Amino acid sequence: MAQDDISKYVVKHPVSGIYRYYRRVPVEVMPLDGRIHVKQSLKTKNHKEALSRAENVHQALETLWGALLHGEGKDSSLARYEAALKAAQSLGFTYKPAADVADADLVEFERRIAIAEDAFDQSEIIVDAVMGTAGEPTPRLSDVWELYEKHNEAGLTGMSPDQLRKHKNSRQRAIKYAKQQLTDIELGKISRADILRYRTWWTQKVKSERLKAYTANRSFSDMQGMLTVIDDALHTNYKEVWTKSRIKETNANKLKKRHPFSVDWVQTRILAEGALATMNLDACCIVYIMIETGMRLGEVCNLRPQDIRLDDEVPHVEVAERTDRRQKTDHSIRRIPLVGVALWAAKQYPDGFPRYQDKADVASALINKMMKKEGLRPAGGTHTLYSFRHTFQDRIENAGVSDRMQADLMGHEFGRPVYGDGSEMKRRQALLESIKFQWAEPIE
Repeated sequence: MAQDDISKYVVKHPVSGIYRYYRRVPVEVMPLDGRIHVKQSLKTKNHKEALSRAENVHQALETLWGALLHGEGKDSSLARYEAALKAAQSLGFTYKPAADVADADLVEFERRIAIAEDAFDQSEIIVDAVMGTAGEPTPRLSDVWELYEKHNEAGLTGMSPDQLRKHKNSRQRAIKYAKQQLTDIELGKISRADILRYRTWWTQKVKSERLKAYTANRSFSDMQGMLTVIDDALHTNYKEVWTKSRIKETNANKLKKRHPFSVDWVQTRILAEGALATMNLDACCIVYIMIETGMRLGEVCNLRPQDIRLDDEVPHVEVAERTDRRQKTDHSIRRIPLVGVALWAAKQYPDGFPRYQDKADVASALINKMMKKEGLRPAGGTHTLYSFRHTFQDRIENAGVSDRMQADLMGHEFGRPVYGDGSEMKRRQALLESIKFQWAEPIE
């Protein structure tokens, strides 16, 4: 269907002043829909609110008419059910199974009957919508990703290609494991007993393969997240049997906490002359920026030219709100002054790190491997590249700064986040200057 200006369908009733959605049914779909016009009250006299409510009605209509034109609603029980849901919404009803329709109050029941009678010889979907005769959907485990993706367009918007890849891989892996143990069963036929047996399988797998409980629990949470979206869209309750299925963490199977590098280790080993000589300069400068800013690896790798402000009164980097990738949380949005080795590194790459743009995993693997090979990770510890972030937090905490400033620099939640005005940036700069590492800038 063609894109429309929705406002032209929002019309004020001349007597009541209440807005309604009023639209002529397109000629090509009229024989299938059974109506000549769509008239639905938006139940408000506020134009802005009416436009917002009209959006839902409009989307439901477009989806319904698209389904009718493509013959959906006849090819499968799921397609028919989804079409009926949308049709009910476009008619101003909530879809109800036939048994619930029979229990509706008399006024609603008579309205449904009248619409069904008018559409009986023209639109099977309209009849299904008002009389609840579409039948229950019967999606299987193999349908979960497709349904999740279809009904979660808004939730997936704003991810970078790499973020979307990892998001998809994790969830498809969860579906794969579930299918292996439960078979490709209909979602509505999965019982609580099935889930408990599945959890027992995961418990044994974690134990025998020496995995972490996080691996199993991530699989369960991914399934629950997808089913939540599907339940909201299809008015189902598939998620219920999956709740409270997490494996208990113990000392044997819980994730080990990453250790911070000691300040002395960073100063004498990481920042020693030639310590990072076997690493390419891009990766080397990423490490330097992490050391003095506490930024996450992905935040550094994905800096854009406009995020690196070397000419400002306080040189800094900005972890910015973006439309092409998601930051970890809303609180991650922040500005961090550049001092010492981080300032030098940013000057080498004022346009960011295109080599590792949206490839933080590649940078992580390379840097961690090199650091291990060169003996830059303390033996027996759980130190990784991410440990620089923990070291940074320890340093600013030991400097005696307020919890609020710590949260602002780290991108943690602390009430309403502070973006950082001029005076605040100077305070942050003064703090970081007072604790920066000693480092001899290379002589060119």
